[in-house]
Amino acid sequence: MEHARSRTFRRRPGVVLSALLLAASLVTAACGTADEPEAESGPVTISWGWWSNTPEKDALYRKWLDGFEAANPNIKIKSEFLPWDAYWDKVKTTTAGGNAYDVVGLCSCFAASYFDNEVFADLKKMDDYSGAIKGAQPGPVGVFGWKDKQYAMPVGISVPLVGYNKDLFKAAGVAEPDPAVPMTLDAFKEMAKKLTKVNGSGKVTQYALHPGSLNFWESLIAMRGGSMYDSFVSPTKVTVNSPQGIAGLADYASLFTDKIVPPIDEQRENQWLNGDLDSLRTGKVAMARVGPWNFADIAAKSPNIGVFPLPKVGDSLVLYSGANGYAISAESEHQKEAWAFLKWMLKTENQVEFAKFSDVPVDAEALKKLPDFITPKEFGPTLLASVPAFRPGLLTVKEELGKDVGLIIDDLGRGKLTPEQAAAEIEKKGNALLAQ
Repeated sequence: MEHARSRTFRRRPGVVLSALLLAASLVTAACGTADEPEAESGPVTISWGWWSNTPEKDALYRKWLDGFEAANPNIKIKSEFLPWDAYWDKVKTTTAGGNAYDVVGLCSCFAASYFDNEVFADLKKMDDYSGAIKGAQPGPVGVFGWKDKQYAMPVGISVPLVGYNKDLFKAAGVAEPDPAVPMTLDAFKEMAKKLTKVNGSGKVTQYALHPGSLNFWESLIAMRGGSMYDSFVSPTKVTVNSPQGIAGLADYASLFTDKIVPPIDEQRENQWLNGDLDSLRTGKVAMARVGPWNFADIAAKSPNIGVFPLPKVGDSLVLYSGANGYAISAESEHQKEAWAFLKWMLKTENQVEFAKFSDVPVDAEALKKLPDFITPKEFGPTLLASVPAFRPGLLTVKEELGKDVGLIIDDLGRGKLTPEQAAAEIEKKGNALLAQ
């Protein structure tokens, strides 16, 4: 989900031709022929795509899909899990070519351009749409809404937590954090300084926090009372250049000046900071971003890893993150069967099973049951304390916006820009791009 890139799309030129062919087929059908083929019998197979996480999680995902097949014996799912970059390359080319998966797995981080180019079916036109979403939380559903249409349905939301290495906390003499009550940013920084180790030559040998794919500056800006944009969904204006926005950027910059997080270029080289969860396993990072998508892996392999909520500023906790879900290809010949899968995945019992190995459920009743089924069980209070702070991350057809902001934030972390300069630069470049 973390690696955004610029992508272009085309409108579907085959729509008019498809309509003409359909009209012709209806005329032929009305006349009838002696050698007309019989209707297809047997189960219908729909194609389904998602990005791969780990072999273990992919296997759990496939087992979940088997549950759908068991409940719908006339529908089979041909699933494909691909590495992150390979998956999005395939989604890009197949949606443009009209041969996409019947059911397309989506991260909200990449959804806007697909929605704007109308490559997916409008789910509001499907049978019993209102009944299908009646138990879902409005916020996650709204993430996949676009111009009064519903081009995808969420299956879960990505709620970031702080994972920590219990062994490193113990070695530093630092008490384990409260799992359900967010600490203040100041308290977090004081704790983090005790978890940063520097050798005799001044080289840092252990960092307190590997921020990884956590866009923490957006949350800090919001918790200071500001906002990056007038709206995170299809923004029209950058609004970060305010006293509140600058204060949030200053909070973020302090993580670098206090050596709480690794230097930007060291993060980018990624030599020993091998991803969020893996960085905790190196013994060189005390804390890193994790989430429910990691829980099964942690339970199986890393009992020395705990979790607690991200720190808050004042009384406010805000977590900008994403949602994951599914769309149905507008060119699919099996939209009815694909829609049956989307309706199935939103049912409470199936949301519970999904949440056991992946994201936070979007179904309200499944969310209430979370403390009863989450593994490790002790992670439940942290997750429940964090879910209300979830806010959808940036969703825009101007995909260069996120990239440009990221480059400026990197220079802020390097100390090349002050918070004031960074805010002004983001506003200038961002508004110029949005005005195009």
